Amino acid sequence: MSWPLSRTRTKARAVRRHLARAASLGVDAHPQPSAPVAGFALIDVLVGLALIGVITSLMMVFLGQARTMMRIEKATEFQMEADAASRFLETAISHAEPLPLSKSSPDQVLYLSGDAARIEFNAVQAIGFKSSALREITVSLGDGGQTGPALAIVQKTRRGGKPGAAVPGEPVRLIGGVSAMKFEYLDNALAPPSWLPGWNAPRRLPAAVRFTLSVVRDGAAYSSRGFARLDLAGPPRTN
Repeated sequence: MSWPLSRTRTKARAVRRHLARAASLGVDAHPQPSAPVAGFALIDVLVGLALIGVITSLMMVFLGQARTMMRIEKATEFQMEADAASRFLETAISHAEPLPLSKSSPDQVLYLSGDAARIEFNAVQAIGFKSSALREITVSLGDGGQTGPALAIVQKTRRGGKPGAAVPGEPVRLIGGVSAMKFEYLDNALAPPSWLPGWNAPRRLPAAVRFTLSVVRDGAAYSSRGFARLDLAGPPRTN
């Protein structure tokens, strides 16, 4: 008998003894594979990462749309503020009265004085709900603090219609962040009627005043135009 065959038989006898011993003890000689260990498979991780990517993309789109809407809302708000200041000026200037300004002199009586960035006139302004009073109104650019130059209005209380009879008032800011203000005055006494950059004609009001208000907010520029027709302006002068 060769040695390899003897070794094989020896191993077979050892296996039979092992099986017999296990059977006598009531133990399964052929152990079953253990249950799988709980955990995440690679496919679970990949699905989770894909879901996170989709949610992140949706959030980025939502945030981008929200920022756009906020910019549009702010731009609309700033434009409405500039338009409101223009409408206020239109109403105030259209009520100008042919009365001497406080700075008038006997040699030069001015009903309205103005240049490209400043205008002065007399007008009847409402006080409360049921009363009104004559005011000398000055609109000009001034220091607006942190917001930059501001368009401000000063109302002087008139004491009668004589030159110099006015009590100065405190300036009230109409709108801040003004980058430019341009007034123009229509002289209908010229042939043909022309728009002038300033007005100092004695004892006459311009036929109309137009202006452009420019405002800068958050690095963006906004513009508003206004037109005020003066109904009490004198008729055209004929030659």
